[in-house]
Amino acid sequence: MQRDPILFAWASAPRRHAAALGLAVGLGLPLALFVLVCLRDLIAVLTRSTPDALPFLRIALPLPGHHLNEAPVLFTGWSLPPAELPLLALSALIAAALALAALGGGVALLCFSAQARATARMRTRAREAILASPPGAREDLRALPALVGRALARMGPLAAVGIVVPGLTLAAILLALVMAELAAPRLVPVVAMLLAATGLARALLLGRAAARRALRRDDTTATEIGLRDLIRRMPAVRAHGAAAFERRRLGLRARAARSALVRAEARLAYARAPALALVVILPALLIATALWQGEAATEADNVLPGALAAAAGAFGIAALLISACLRLWTRRAAVAPLFRDIAAIVEALEPRSVGEARVFADFPPVGVLAAQGVGAYDPASGERLTGVDLTLPMPAHVAIVGPRGSGVRALAALLAGQIEPTAGALTYGGTPLRAFDPAERARRIALAGAEAILIEGTLRQNLLYGARSGDREASGLAERIAILKLTGLDAFVYERGLEASVDPEDDPATANAVVAARRAVREALAAQGIERLVEPFDPARYNHQADLGENLLFGEAVGPAFSAGRLAAHPYLRAVLEAEDLTRTLVDVGLQVARSTVEIFSDLPDDHPLFETFSLFPADERGYFEDLVARQPDARSFRRGAAGQRDRERLIGLALRYNETRHRFGLIDAALEERLVAARHSFAALLPARYREKIEFYDPARLTAAASLEENLLFGRITQGEAGAEARVRSLVRQVLAEQGLEPTVYRLGLATRIEAGAAGAAQGQRAVLGEGAIGPRERVAIEFVRCLVRRPDILVVGLTLDERKPDEVAARIARLRAVRAGAGLIVCLPDEATLRRQAPFDAVIRVERNTVTGIDGVRLDAPAHRAPA
Repeated sequence: MQRDPILFAWASAPRRHAAALGLAVGLGLPLALFVLVCLRDLIAVLTRSTPDALPFLRIALPLPGHHLNEAPVLFTGWSLPPAELPLLALSALIAAALALAALGGGVALLCFSAQARATARMRTRAREAILASPPGAREDLRALPALVGRALARMGPLAAVGIVVPGLTLAAILLALVMAELAAPRLVPVVAMLLAATGLARALLLGRAAARRALRRDDTTATEIGLRDLIRRMPAVRAHGAAAFERRRLGLRARAARSALVRAEARLAYARAPALALVVILPALLIATALWQGEAATEADNVLPGALAAAAGAFGIAALLISACLRLWTRRAAVAPLFRDIAAIVEALEPRSVGEARVFADFPPVGVLAAQGVGAYDPASGERLTGVDLTLPMPAHVAIVGPRGSGVRALAALLAGQIEPTAGALTYGGTPLRAFDPAERARRIALAGAEAILIEGTLRQNLLYGARSGDREASGLAERIAILKLTGLDAFVYERGLEASVDPEDDPATANAVVAARRAVREALAAQGIERLVEPFDPARYNHQADLGENLLFGEAVGPAFSAGRLAAHPYLRAVLEAEDLTRTLVDVGLQVARSTVEIFSDLPDDHPLFETFSLFPADERGYFEDLVARQPDARSFRRGAAGQRDRERLIGLALRYNETRHRFGLIDAALEERLVAARHSFAALLPARYREKIEFYDPARLTAAASLEENLLFGRITQGEAGAEARVRSLVRQVLAEQGLEPTVYRLGLATRIEAGAAGAAQGQRAVLGEGAIGPRERVAIEFVRCLVRRPDILVVGLTLDERKPDEVAARIARLRAVRAGAGLIVCLPDEATLRRQAPFDAVIRVERNTVTGIDGVRLDAPAHRAPA
């Protein structure tokens, strides 16, 4: 990989860069010359002294020591009257401007295309380096993404015009010298000297400006860090009266940073001085040189104003391009170290030439998995192996037995080809494992050896991660459900399905089936005499299992407008509460809830489980409500202004979260329930049109799209006052779903649950979104297991830690796995000899101790694993 950003950009799209440079110089230079000559002739019309015809586009090249009349004519041009020349010249300039615009657009498209090629090539090289990296290259890989991101952010102009601008700069310098020669040979050395002076002044200015920007950036960062640190220290400052010390400390730091910045700004000011002087000197030198004539000079040697203006214009173009070229060079100097670091990492991860075509061996359907004197290190588990010798005919069922840390997991990863031997040879069918295509090897020999690394997408996409299209199509929903039950992930997916929602517009058949199942659930509850366990939603009745806010809404919030955290502050709800004379009542309820909560949990710390479970406000708001209770004897003496309004709003929010059945403070009686139901009807009847899409009210005859599947099936809340009610109701719901043929639908909805990497949980109204943190270690292990089974590998290596499960559960799962893998290769790690004795005989048993294989029992070439274990 090229270590220079400009060379990297050239190598990414050489034809585009060459085309852009060729167009810019080959067409741009003649057009610029044409424009300058037209301007020269226009100015000649303004300064004419006679009505004689004037030359248009005549180009004569005066030579040193000769008069202008003796200059050889390169192009005769045309002789035009002063009245016609301006019109023709202006028309030519308009045509040239249009041509330059078209040329600039074409060159820009080529440059942007080359830039896209360069950024794509950078991403590709980084991606391929990561994909080709061995397991031991983790340290290098950690640094690569940040380096690539910084390089891509800074290399933009270099990748686009890093080749074109230097070429144009050289062409512009040549054009300036040519126009000076056309005006008068004596101007050529002056123009060359002035261009050099301009470049040196600009380079000095850019260098010192960059130094000042770096100091300003460091000063800004240091100031931010210092102020944040001061905020962190404020408790100690208040406790020890250290304000003067902090002022002095921060003042000294600021003074030191300011001194360095002042020195940098002074150097920048000194660098600006030559640039400002050149602004005056440049035109003065050009005019003085044009006016200067030797003793033998004649009138013909005078520099015409138009020629001088054209030379000045060419000089200006060259000066601007020199400045742009120097800016690019400064950017190149800043980006070059990043490219050197990236190239070093990429070359270390890609030892072979990128263009080298590697021929992989064909993977045999059956063969012998053999290791001879193999040593290996597994960076994932930290285990190592030495002196491994074994021969395993495949397909067969093989058990690996050994204590934790003995090398069992490293051996599983080695046999699956996920780590390469550091010594010896590992072959399958007589071919080294490293000679197979890594993707094909991973498909044919699958390793379930760790927790799954989740990707953003649905749970189904996570389970099918790495599976080919044929495997995806072959594994239908029924087979996936069977695999889920085999791996123990079925309960998790089923629960996610019950928490998912159904959109009636996208899936009307399922919506109708859920509404029908709702009636079946009510009938089943009544048939078993347990209908008391679910209190249904009734528009005319207060639901005692729901909190006060849910009873007011009597529906599901769609989006954040009416979410629980914002409900108390919503202006429409506050208007309804005022109209129904409930504001003071709810403030009083919230104050009593706060007072009771503070009294009950006064002796418990903030992190106590009871406080986290039953408190109506979080631990970080505990101090606020304790202070509010202490200064607020009743609900009639609130502070005035914004502070009192905030107190009332927080208390109303506390009241809206109150549930009499759950919290039992005795604050809601039958009369208040009737007033709340009346407010519910007012809320729904008067709801403005702009809010109607923000909430979906409960309707017994249709599905509530914003509610979960379980809530739609129950259309109510499970009673909290009876032990075991939740388990009994959910068992009955599952039975009804099975009878209605909806169980596969629940799994389908569960598999459609989205996973957001890094998120802690789902937001309000996003039940179908799972945070990555909501998936525990066991579920991750099961997801990795499913990924392997879906691919239907020739050999399945199970290196998972099963010793944390119950012995009977481990034995049953292994037995089911062996039944599924009958006739196929299976290598499974067992936690101990007791688990091995619970199983039908394996074709081979490998014992591992102290990082090596100590024995192999029962290897048979007839491969009895072709039959299912008894």
